[in-house]
Amino acid sequence: MKFRITILLTIVIGLFSSTLYAQEVQSDYEIQQTFKEQYANYEQKVENVSSPDSAESLIESIKQFDQNYSKHKELLNKALYPDTYEEQIENLKKSSIRTLNKVETITEQQKQLNKLENQLASYEQDLSQLDQQTDSLKTAIRQSTESEKELSNMVREYRQSLEKRDELILTFIDSMVVTYQNMDLDAFQEIENYDQRSRIKTNDALKLIHDISEENIKILQRNASNLQLDDYMRMAEVNYQFQTMWNKLGDKIHEVYEGDNADMLAENINSNLNEWNNLLQTNTVKAVKEYFAQQGIEADTFESAEELNGALHSYLDKKIKESKDNRSEENYSDLQKFKDFWDRVEVQWTSNLAHANVLSREQTSELNQKVDEWTQIAQPRSNNILVYLLGGSVLLAVALGVMLIRQKKNSGSA
Repeated sequence: MKFRITILLTIVIGLFSSTLYAQEVQSDYEIQQTFKEQYANYEQKVENVSSPDSAESLIESIKQFDQNYSKHKELLNKALYPDTYEEQIENLKKSSIRTLNKVETITEQQKQLNKLENQLASYEQDLSQLDQQTDSLKTAIRQSTESEKELSNMVREYRQSLEKRDELILTFIDSMVVTYQNMDLDAFQEIENYDQRSRIKTNDALKLIHDISEENIKILQRNASNLQLDDYMRMAEVNYQFQTMWNKLGDKIHEVYEGDNADMLAENINSNLNEWNNLLQTNTVKAVKEYFAQQGIEADTFESAEELNGALHSYLDKKIKESKDNRSEENYSDLQKFKDFWDRVEVQWTSNLAHANVLSREQTSELNQKVDEWTQIAQPRSNNILVYLLGGSVLLAVALGVMLIRQKKNSGSA
């Protein structure tokens, strides 16, 4: 009897131990499976997080997740082999941090785009008003039967309106540079996943740049008779800044643009800039020619930038030779007239002439050496004699003054 009881107890205890072991094995399995399921869930959340706040909350949740399962590290290492628990958790934490940085960048990009959209609306409106104003003035000038003085005032007002327009374009360029240089296109492409206002729906930068480039061509085409060299020098700076902005940021602006005609607009902008450069060069050369005629600077005729450079060299060589052969008042007067022009080139227009592809910096430097040479030898002889006479008179006056002082001292001591 006792033997039977012992056997029965042994069987019961064995069954109970087997059940406990099975439960323990099942519990380990459940821990491993639950970890994998929750880990996959966190990976999905990291991919879909939509704001900095939710990203920060997710990071805290992942920390708690780590705390809950770190005590099962050895158990989980077996299930995750060849990876380890620590590697998996570290990867999850790093990806959550990257996501936080990404959504913060996206949020900042969206703020910049919203700001830019408001700026573009303002620029578009202001440019439209200025274009309407200049068009009206242009029409009035063309149809005018007013006196020469009143017509001159209208032309001056027209030129001032163009100057305001150029100033506005430079401000627009600054805004484009600030906005798009700091724009992360990779992050920007992610914005659509988080915010339906992902692109500028109206007043688009690409379209506005296209319209500005087209209007600038029209201004250069239809206004040659009403603009002066100062205007073209200012436009050369605008053109340079505009083209520099487009060369640096055109790809980004193109990428951001929403419309289906982005490729066409970008291609047209490149074409417009080439035409703008050519017209600016042609009109600037004509303006220099008109300036020379007005100021009586009798350089050889020229029709292109290359011919202008040659004409200037020829003119300066001729004047230098005249000065060497026979310094005269007439030659000196010609120097003064030319220097009125050249001083502005040196001080204000060196860069502008280079931007307009009229005179390079190297060409200007070479011409400047000849202007300096002419200046050094152009002083008329009559003027030199007068200088010597005046200098001799001053020395004589000083000598007489010294003698009088000595005479007074001698008289006093006597």
